[in-house]
Amino acid sequence: MTSLNLGRHATPSPVLAPGQHAVKLDRSVYSGRVASILREAIIEGELTAEAPLVEARLAEQLSVSRGPVRNALQVLEGEGLVRTRPNGRTVVVGFDAADLEDLTGVRYELEAAAIRRGVERRADIAPVQEAFAAIEREGASTQRLVDLDIDFHLRLLELSGSRFLTQAWLAIAPVIHTVITIGNRRLAEREPEQNFARIVDAHRPLVAAIARYDARRATALLAKQFDVTTSMFSGRTVERA
Repeated sequence: MTSLNLGRHATPSPVLAPGQHAVKLDRSVYSGRVASILREAIIEGELTAEAPLVEARLAEQLSVSRGPVRNALQVLEGEGLVRTRPNGRTVVVGFDAADLEDLTGVRYELEAAAIRRGVERRADIAPVQEAFAAIEREGASTQRLVDLDIDFHLRLLELSGSRFLTQAWLAIAPVIHTVITIGNRRLAEREPEQNFARIVDAHRPLVAAIARYDARRATALLAKQFDVTTSMFSGRTVERA
């Protein structure tokens, strides 16, 4: 199995807390962290298609027990990033340009539908405006900026008033988050001074269009914004929105 390069990941450190609830909490925290590390390695291309994922070896590399690794692999299988063969062995599915296009297309359909529904029902747009203000206040391309970006788009979904539409988006949100994380890091390394401004400029007109309840303009801007995200991930230079 390919060894993971954990240089940019913090390996989970032991938490010694007494009691059954503490043990369950520790396992949950470990599982989430392991899933995050493996998800990024797959999407980044560090773990390629058909690479075997052996619980014992991963547990040793990540300094955790096999339980959190097993749980993490189940999460990633639900996200379509790994699969279990008929013989019970788990392998990487991979993540290529076609997968990125597929993810972006599905994401657009969900968010555009949410915007159209929100406009139709004249939903309160204050949460969207507040989420954008938080992005502006961040002031730099930090890891927290990615979290704020995800929160902004979750507010777009909530405009729809549909819990099922929102849940469909949340199912792919971890993969979206990782794509944005990698893209943000790549572009920040190449153009640190322009990266934050590009992100803000991609969101500002979208917020303005939603404030006018202009669904046509908003969905067109959303598509353009996703082109920025795709370009960031692939490392291409893009026009500012």
